[in-house]
Amino acid sequence: MPLHPEVKKLLSQLPPQDFSRNVQELRKAWDLAFSGRRESLERVEDLEIPTRDARIRARVYTPSSKENLPVLVYYHGGGFVFGSVDSYDGLASLIAKESGIAVISVEYRLAPEHKFPTAVNDSWDALLWIAENGGKLGLDTSRLAVAGDSAGGNLSAVVSLLDRDQGKGLVSYQVLIYPAVNMVDNSPSVREYGEGYFLTRSMMNWFGTMYFSSGREAVSPYASPALADLHNLPPSLVITAEYDPLRDQGETYSHSLNEAGNVSTLVRYQGMIHGFLSFYEWITAGKLAIHHIAGVLRSVL
Repeated sequence: MPLHPEVKKLLSQLPPQDFSRNVQELRKAWDLAFSGRRESLERVEDLEIPTRDARIRARVYTPSSKENLPVLVYYHGGGFVFGSVDSYDGLASLIAKESGIAVISVEYRLAPEHKFPTAVNDSWDALLWIAENGGKLGLDTSRLAVAGDSAGGNLSAVVSLLDRDQGKGLVSYQVLIYPAVNMVDNSPSVREYGEGYFLTRSMMNWFGTMYFSSGREAVSPYASPALADLHNLPPSLVITAEYDPLRDQGETYSHSLNEAGNVSTLVRYQGMIHGFLSFYEWITAGKLAIHHIAGVLRSVL
């Protein structure tokens, strides 16, 4: 279908991309563009989570006073270079409010200061810590899901692989929102929608140079989960957008999960672009997608 009028309006208002600025300036602009209004919840608290070689930020969104709430661990997007718990305050708090599930938003360290696999290690170590310590926060970590958008979708898929490979059995469900799951992808959607729809092919290439130290790393299954053995993984919801260069790889990943004997539900939002959930204050489909995710999480957890 045609590009949605709300998306057209948003694209016309976004400032032009200028990657000549330094990374710190770009991060400030990204956070300003993506930060949303935090929803009113029972409790919001910040944590520091120890990883194997650092301490990283996380934010816990508790929507009600009920005890032993299930947990959603959320990994933000931003190409492994941008994003923070602050820039995802609105989205994470809205998922918690709509689902009635505690959301823990994880702030993994960013490239280029911290190259692959730092984001993977931080994300996995945070998941292990949450599973072990969630009870102290009054949460039921036997009912734990992971979710993320774009780069965060990549990390959600990767920690699900690690969970299987290390035999932990922590992840009950994964929500992959327009995920970047194939770092060497050149599918039709990359060519057709790689310019003029917010996420561009040049941005994707730039993110890759920031994240990886060498091209060989891009084909690691923990960088490109689409290249991994996909057997025995938790069920998933995969959300894609019609006018997104990552559309085909996300949809192929969902089909591959099913072919490997898993249960994966694929939903494509027509007329939408990459990042539309983060623009939920301006794009109605973003709120609808969040409502859908919340409903699925309530039913599976």
